[in-house]
Amino acid sequence: MKPRHSDSLLLIWRLAEFEARQLKSSTIEPIHLLLGLCKSVDLDLSAIVSKSSPDHDEVLEELLREVRRLRTIFRATGLDARIFRRALRRVSGGNRTAQSESKQLRRSKSAKLVFADAEHFAELAQSVVFPVHLLYAVALIEDHLRDGLFNEFGIELQRLQQVAKREMPFMPLVQKLFTGLN
Repeated sequence: MKPRHSDSLLLIWRLAEFEARQLKSSTIEPIHLLLGLCKSVDLDLSAIVSKSSPDHDEVLEELLREVRRLRTIFRATGLDARIFRRALRRVSGGNRTAQSESKQLRRSKSAKLVFADAEHFAELAQSVVFPVHLLYAVALIEDHLRDGLFNEFGIELQRLQQVAKREMPFMPLVQKLFTGLN
């Protein structure tokens, strides 16, 4: 059974779809997932969650916690999400064929593989899938466009991978080992 997607991950997915539409892409690609992750740290999350929603507080708390986790990763690696996002949009371009606004965009094969990796990481931790799992999965794939910008901005991909991995929820067995050491 696949792990459940968190509300915060679903937000990232919607942001990635928005980014794909802005770039006039016919599918959601891994680059759009990264753009969505970067965009999430600039949003007013309290304005996104409907106040009339019965689970308003729980959803908002999760969004705040998980986006804070992304901010921590970006800060620790020296990645200014807003500046990087804008530069990544500029260089990625898209395919410039107009899309219908009503049609929901599907994930490309490569984006589905990234999601599968994120789900696998969550499964190992016996966790729902959070944005940090997706960030780690996106950071592990080969992407020359992203990596070129990382070099330009002085961001070390390996450092981003390490920090994202550290921020992922631990597997219960690993937690038991660490608590047994205290």
